[in-house]
Amino acid sequence: MKYLLMIISVMLLSSCKYGTTFSQLKNLNELKKEVEAASTEELTRENQLKLRAYFSSIKDIAYEFMNNSKMQKYTHKKFSKFFSGSMCSDVVLDQATYIELMIKCTVNGFYICSEEVKSYKGILMSVKKFFNEKEIEMITANESCRSKLKNLGVINE
Repeated sequence: MKYLLMIISVMLLSSCKYGTTFSQLKNLNELKKEVEAASTEELTRENQLKLRAYFSSIKDIAYEFMNNSKMQKYTHKKFSKFFSGSMCSDVVLDQATYIELMIKCTVNGFYICSEEVKSYKGILMSVKKFFNEKEIEMITANESCRSKLKNLGVINE
């Protein structure tokens, strides 16, 4: 009985191991809304912090995914559970908002925002490489998501 309890505990802990990262991914919706609002306003210190929070979270999640083969396997295994049709629209900025932010981040030839903002498209493209064809099809099945990713240059059709 003791061994059975120990095995079940290990299985439960390993299945929850990456739950925090996936929770962060789902919580990006609020940060994205703040960034979208900030894109229509002046680039104040407060808005800079909003940009940094969103883009740093994207970078951190992507970095963890790209550098952890166990997390990649877990993601492939649980992809349909964690990916919903609205996740892309909840998490990914559209091209127009991103361009607006990049314009605001460049003042007199100087880039004044965090580097994560500048490397956003590259981060998305790097993560895309780790998904298999079936997962890419699931992601791009949503017309809004496909259009958004195509406009950002993440996918080509």
